[in-house]
Amino acid sequence: MAEKRPRIVVVGSLNVDHTLRVPHIPAPGETLAASGMLTCFGGKGANQAVAAARTGGAVSMIGCVGLDDFGARYMEALESEGIDTTGVLRSAMPTGSAFIAVDDQGENSIIVNAGANHAITPEDVEKHAGLIRGADALLLQLECPLEVVQRAAEIARDAGVRVVLNPSPLSAVYLAARFAVDVLIVNEGEAAQITPQRNLREAMCRHLIITRGAESTLSITEDGVTEIEPPKVTPVDTVGAGDTFAGAFAVASGEGREDAIRFANAAGALATLKAGAQPAIPTSAEIEAFMRG
Repeated sequence: MAEKRPRIVVVGSLNVDHTLRVPHIPAPGETLAASGMLTCFGGKGANQAVAAARTGGAVSMIGCVGLDDFGARYMEALESEGIDTTGVLRSAMPTGSAFIAVDDQGENSIIVNAGANHAITPEDVEKHAGLIRGADALLLQLECPLEVVQRAAEIARDAGVRVVLNPSPLSAVYLAARFAVDVLIVNEGEAAQITPQRNLREAMCRHLIITRGAESTLSITEDGVTEIEPPKVTPVDTVGAGDTFAGAFAVASGEGREDAIRFANAAGALATLKAGAQPAIPTSAEIEAFMRG
């Protein structure tokens, strides 16, 4: 285990999640009575940043929130996690929000209003290029404009910084303009659209990780395919589990852990056992204890 904390920069989204518990995901035209509601901080970028911070990374966030009360409270929440917020901008647009239905099996359906997440520009990223150049890894997703994500990746690649991309939510724009990264983390559905044959060249990465829920996670490199079994759990809420996996993996691999995917699998599994995205993200100590059984 490395003594130095891996330096992780996350460029991505910050949302306020409004989660409703429902008996099943509503069909078109259907009205359901919710059994409960939870409002908490989320957004794929910030979820990954919090996961990286709680698992031992020295984390900086680049993104954008509104000038509203939610934005101010979000900045305080990130700082309370020890996350550097010098790269988080404030916009006249409202802080991003997500409206989430979670059913009795823990599955979810999400509607996102991007808000201030789409106010950030490539020029804003360039102003904080020093953060990226000084990182051990850059962690990206696709809830910000693609040109922002691409510019961040270019800065990192030029500086020899490892780029980890979770291309979610997957879009036709990304599929048409995909770019090279070091690690690509996808679920089965995303993998089928990006590279049905699980080909590294087609995926434009050196390491392809495919998470498959309760089934084994696939780790694909030039050396071949490895399967890593995830822990068996009964999910309460799967929101944020993939983000937790990505953040935990970025830190564990940055520490040089040979079991980085096993560690990330355990982190993601634990994140499904509580309601909400960031409230459910575990710490390193909790993950290690869980892995020991």
